[in-house]
Amino acid sequence: MNILHILDGYHIGGVETQAYEIIKNYPEGNKSFLINTYSKIKDIRNRFLELEKNNKINKITDIKTKISLLIILEIFLFVKKNKIDNIIIYPANKKMLYVALGAKLAGIKKIFMSLQNTLYDKKSLTIFKIKIIFYILNKLGVFFVPASRAIANSFSKSKINLNQFKIIYNSCDFNYINSVSTKNKKSYLKKKNKIKNIVMIARLDKIKDHETLLKAFSKLKEPHWKLKIVGDGPNMNSLKKVSRKLLLNEEEIFYGQSNNVPLILAESDIFAFSTTEAEGFGKVLIEAIAAKVPIIASDVSACREILFEGKGGILVKPKDIDEWTKNLRRLIKNKDQMGKIANKAFLLKDFFNSKNIANKWHKLLILNN
Repeated sequence: MNILHILDGYHIGGVETQAYEIIKNYPEGNKSFLINTYSKIKDIRNRFLELEKNNKINKITDIKTKISLLIILEIFLFVKKNKIDNIIIYPANKKMLYVALGAKLAGIKKIFMSLQNTLYDKKSLTIFKIKIIFYILNKLGVFFVPASRAIANSFSKSKINLNQFKIIYNSCDFNYINSVSTKNKKSYLKKKNKIKNIVMIARLDKIKDHETLLKAFSKLKEPHWKLKIVGDGPNMNSLKKVSRKLLLNEEEIFYGQSNNVPLILAESDIFAFSTTEAEGFGKVLIEAIAAKVPIIASDVSACREILFEGKGGILVKPKDIDEWTKNLRRLIKNKDQMGKIANKAFLLKDFFNSKNIANKWHKLLILNN
């Protein structure tokens, strides 16, 4: 089977890293091709070049034009030339209409689209535009693959019908993350200082709720504990302003963007994920599970689903600063509980292991052709 994967830029994000995991772990005996429709973003391009070098990708092509008719033509010609059987589209935006149309004209019967984000908190005009896009995608026979029930439910609540869909969770390489984090955890524990870390890794945008975590941490008053916020985004300046008002040291808290999540998790004693109902999946949650870091997260649909109603971590009422403070303090004071939470969560690994998820995608493609 020849499979064409579509990206719209090599961003550091859940969409792109999930594409990487699926391609890397896709069952042997199939050929993978990759088209990137936005050549200017190259943050993690080297990861995909490494897959090409290791023969996990047969060919990588960049489409540099923004002209819709030319995008359709390039997709059409690529599909024909490389005898593509199936297409997996990872981003869900207007440009993907042209990709889907080009594929259809080239004779592709079924196109699969991964859905990574919810539609909560969207303006009415934005929802109207999205409805038009998905109406056309439905007409083109696209098969949708939401990464969680939370995502699928958000489409339903926005009255957007997905004619054909199946939920397949996101994934991570559990063995790799666990190995790297375990190895580095040993050197971290040998450090002479007594500082321990509460860590949150996430893009700094309105979907997340870093502010509640900052306020809860400021109330902890635990001298040997630090808060590390890893990530970048449009809310960076406003969050730094909040930290200053709380008399927190912003230089110690905000670490910017990082490509080495396993290493950061190795130096994490508690993983905190304060977010909103607009959260679609929270891939870093399963990476924290892989690293055996105890998790405390907002009790919103996506986190509740990924943590199996609290079996994989502590769920706290969103935006409730007192509850966050209380639960963080409870974990800090009880090392045995931290270990039990982390070990219990690790039992969920088969649900999110990349090889298992890639096999689910493979079965989906076979059954729907």
